[in-house]
Amino acid sequence: MAQKRFTFADAKKRIKDLEDQLEKEVAKAKTEAGNLILDTSDKVFTGKELKKIRFLELWAVLGPIAGIIIGLLF
Repeated sequence: MAQKRFTFADAKKRIKDLEDQLEKEVAKAKTEAGNLILDTSDKVFTGKELKKIRFLELWAVLGPIAGIIIGLLF
């Protein structure tokens, strides 16, 4: 009985499947790491300090964007 040959198209599909699986695992690991870092049970940071950290993380992205927009307008 003849077996189906493993073709280039099969290899591309398998690689794509593995890349998708890896992306899911990376996203899961990032979420778990973020939850671990922002965990207050160890009493390293208080809830108020964590809110400030989140604000600063957001501002690190939005600040330069706002600066570029203001710079382009004026």
